[in-house]
Amino acid sequence: MKVALLCQYAREMESYKGSNIYTSELISRLAGHDDIDLHLITMGSVNATRQEDGLTYHILRKGDLLSFPYFHPLVLYRMAKTVSSIGPDIVHVLSTQYPYSTACMLLRSDYPTLVTAFGVLEREIAYYREDMRPLDRALSYIFHTFFILNERWVLSRAPEIVVDASSVSELLRTPENGRVHVVAAGLDLERLRSPLLSLLPGEGPDIVFINTLIRLKGADVLLRALPGVVEAFPDLRVCIGGKGPQEPELRRLARDLGLERNVTFLGFVPDEEKYCCYRQCKIVVVPSRWDCQPSPLFEAAAFGKPVIASDMSHPGIVEDGVTGIIFRSEDAAGLGERILLLLGDDAACERIGRAAAARVDDYDWSRVAERYVGIYKDVVGEYGGRTTAPIGAYRER
Repeated sequence: MKVALLCQYAREMESYKGSNIYTSELISRLAGHDDIDLHLITMGSVNATRQEDGLTYHILRKGDLLSFPYFHPLVLYRMAKTVSSIGPDIVHVLSTQYPYSTACMLLRSDYPTLVTAFGVLEREIAYYREDMRPLDRALSYIFHTFFILNERWVLSRAPEIVVDASSVSELLRTPENGRVHVVAAGLDLERLRSPLLSLLPGEGPDIVFINTLIRLKGADVLLRALPGVVEAFPDLRVCIGGKGPQEPELRRLARDLGLERNVTFLGFVPDEEKYCCYRQCKIVVVPSRWDCQPSPLFEAAAFGKPVIASDMSHPGIVEDGVTGIIFRSEDAAGLGERILLLLGDDAACERIGRAAAARVDDYDWSRVAERYVGIYKDVVGEYGGRTTAPIGAYRER
């Protein structure tokens, strides 16, 4: 099967952003699949076509400084022409980002198409703006409005959409005859289970939070939950890892709450050190104000650790009370109660962690790629009998 995959991608790109990791891992697995002839269409500094790592790269030049990145007037035409030259069995776009998703939807009458929505920018942007400087925030209302309108248009026209949690599908506007496929993100189990990972010196932390330090991720909610926990467990050890614009605020908050003895800020944490933290801790906390199944949910399960996650992290892989515990987003008091529950019950920690670990094989990237191959075949098979929905014909999911 020949697949035209549209997305922002650079092999040398080093990023810990979840969508970039997802893109890189999925491309790697699909490129190695015997049934897939993968053609990657992306933007770069020069026009180029090359074969490498089991796939064909089609790189389109962004344009000069006067065109603004991705706003070159011919970009959609060039993408569509490139897809036509490939003659794919299916066109798949990773993310609802312009211009990739726009080009995909413009081709939906000519080819079977599939959109992977990593999230809903319209719901997330308010949290991102809280971390922006005033000028950047003002510009966001201009530029992000365009991206939001594009996202709305794409999701209201896409006949086939992939999301990573069923709760996200309920937020989408899709065509009346559209379908939503739920495919959880994955993790590299072979790497996480490597015997080469050594333990950190000293006793492990009780609680671990490792993520980007922005308001959306909710580290401040965790800090506000801790005073009551420290009263019951004066020697509580909490590690907060990551970098981001919220870090100075978090350090002040920890000091104001009298938590300096209990909370350690690790700064940027390389993967190997992060995995050691997970292996040695008792609980992993994911207090996001908004997220779509962030990687700590999977990583905690891989190491058999109970996770406490907010409902707004859309933790579809977490079965409340069985493979983890869910609390209401922003409810610091509720989070504190759940932390106390687990810290006071070693048997519950062990039971929940073991149940999570028993299911984690389902989320290995190789299985995620197989799920996509199955969806490709399904979408191609459905395409012959599908007609494009009329303009404006969509429903709330």
